[in-house]
Amino acid sequence: MARRRLEELSVLNVIFCLLVILIHVLSHAVVSLEKTSWQYALVIVPQRLAFVSVPGFFYLSGVKLTLPRERPLPLRDYYLGRIKNIYLPYLLAAAVYYLFFVTIGWYTFSPVQFLRETALGTLSSPFYFLVALAQFILLAPLFQWLARRYHPALLIPLAMGLTWLSSMHFNSILQIVLPGGSFRYSDRIFTSYLIYYLTGCCVGAHYHRLPALLEENRSLLTAAALFFAGADGFISLLAFSGRRAAPYLELIHTLYILSAILALHGRAIRRGIPQGAPGRLLRATDRASYLIYLYHSLVITVFNIIAPRIVGGRVSVLLLLRILVVYPVSIAGCILWQRLWAGVKQSCLKRN
Repeated sequence: MARRRLEELSVLNVIFCLLVILIHVLSHAVVSLEKTSWQYALVIVPQRLAFVSVPGFFYLSGVKLTLPRERPLPLRDYYLGRIKNIYLPYLLAAAVYYLFFVTIGWYTFSPVQFLRETALGTLSSPFYFLVALAQFILLAPLFQWLARRYHPALLIPLAMGLTWLSSMHFNSILQIVLPGGSFRYSDRIFTSYLIYYLTGCCVGAHYHRLPALLEENRSLLTAAALFFAGADGFISLLAFSGRRAAPYLELIHTLYILSAILALHGRAIRRGIPQGAPGRLLRATDRASYLIYLYHSLVITVFNIIAPRIVGGRVSVLLLLRILVVYPVSIAGCILWQRLWAGVKQSCLKRN
């Protein structure tokens, strides 16, 4: 089961990686188009549905945390591994972004500003994930204990309630505790994503039962994912275009994300990684996925600077070109860099 489990998590990882790119590829069109136009509907709905991606990464992080191991991983090794594999590459990526922004005149060089923006995850839109993830990593022993001690039927509803309170009412709650207080970065507080991470922890802790459970409920999960996807897309369009208020939109969005993640997980278990060239490409993309996550926004930024000077500012043309350029450049570039770096490390090990 270990090999198949690795394959299905790799498939999910690649799906979420591609959807993160889609969110940011569509962003320029979303903010540029007239909100009552049919063109706006064509971009806002897929972008909204693609937001399953980052919660999906929190879910995968939770699954991997509590998956049974032959030998328990010492806590010290766990934290050192997270620093080495996640936060040192993040620090390098943040430095690359910051120096690029200084070079093009967006920032004036300041070490204090660099450290502040890196700590808050504000240098690029995908970086907020790493700020929230750091909080889950610090609390990993607590989540391991909860997932193994208590039943998911208790944990998941509690996590849903805390997530809703945090994501929708964080500053209101803060003002009760600290009158007049406000925190503009509440989207980086871990409790806003608790339902996804803790669901992943519960799944990992009971993973031996998951394939059968997902297969038994395949039709229900698929129907739920499609229903909530339709509801989320349609109501989001009405709300974001200013046509109608939608007070329960975030609840619908959360239910869409949870049902979609579980439906995709079940499909990944059944299908696994394809054979031949598609499978090799998927594995390579999986290995480079973190680099892709870190650097695809830089590719988009460079494209947004250069492309309008060449082809003009027509939104539809830029969107098509952005898709055709950003995906291959981000994926191929990061796969190449990952392989080169792996080769350098291998050479160093042989010399030693």
